[in-house]
Amino acid sequence: MQKNILVSIILPVYNGEKFLAQSIESCLNQTYQNIELIIVYDFSTDKTLEIANFYATKDSRVLIINNVDKKNLPASLNVGHIAAKGDFITWTSDDNIFEIDAIAEMLNTLLEKNVDIVYSNMIIIDHNGDKVREFDFLDFENVIFRNYFGNCFLYKKEVFERNKGYKEDRFLIEDYDFWLRAIAHSQFYQIKKKLYRYRRHDTSLTHQIANNDEKKQIFIENVIKMYNDFSKIFLENDYLIMGDFLSQSLNFQKIPFEWIEKNEGVINSFKKNLSKNSNFQNKGAIEKVFLNKMVQIMTMDKGLKSNFSKSLYILKRYGFFLDKKAIKTLIKYSFFKK
Repeated sequence: MQKNILVSIILPVYNGEKFLAQSIESCLNQTYQNIELIIVYDFSTDKTLEIANFYATKDSRVLIINNVDKKNLPASLNVGHIAAKGDFITWTSDDNIFEIDAIAEMLNTLLEKNVDIVYSNMIIIDHNGDKVREFDFLDFENVIFRNYFGNCFLYKKEVFERNKGYKEDRFLIEDYDFWLRAIAHSQFYQIKKKLYRYRRHDTSLTHQIANNDEKKQIFIENVIKMYNDFSKIFLENDYLIMGDFLSQSLNFQKIPFEWIEKNEGVINSFKKNLSKNSNFQNKGAIEKVFLNKMVQIMTMDKGLKSNFSKSLYILKRYGFFLDKKAIKTLIKYSFFKK
């Protein structure tokens, strides 16, 4: 691996004094040392700037950018990307931690596999930094229904340029939106190693979405926008129908099974066009992902249509892709559930 390649790490931060030092040190202590760390500081009311300045005086690789006005996360990410000098970019959060060889592993894989974006599995830690569990993301095809790209990634700067940056009106969903748009023009590769420590705590954005009604509403609205854009990549006329289906799935809304039957043609067209994309060459895997979604919808739907007739529908269209788990569920809900 060439050691003269500059990797830019962007760290947007607002009121991050609790964990910021750990996050910064995980960047600066990487085994791959040719990095720049761009801290985008956003009008904090705690000691965030003091901590950032401390590291900037110690290490010339640290650059601090002070936003001229208060910005949300995607806007701060754009600020950092525009300032980045590296041809390869990643970004991290003030509460999370890179494993010591994360940058080296990702850069080496990206170059060896000749892809545009790599991402890895992770370890979930608690407030104190103690390991909660290991987390392996599902295969790529599952990103249709959920963000399985995670928080540890590296990509060519041209991915950002082709995407025309992060959409600043997609707050709380900015990363997932960025990845789905990048599918249209960039090649992904998953690293089956755990290169990141993701911290769960009460002040994280993920926790706020679940417990703050205002943020939850923003999240729901932006999910709809995101999936409409994603569906439009693969459907010319019926993308709003598919976008509605995907957004309802992500937000755990109950979908009537009759809706599936009514819009079978739209779903099939979406899958057909999806399989033309270089990231979705495994048609069987696509069908398996949709099979699992259909089974889930069946188990949640309490409509007038019997579970037995729903099972027959699934068997007819996805029978070739059934596994033991799906078969057991179909049998259970067809004969033992009212």
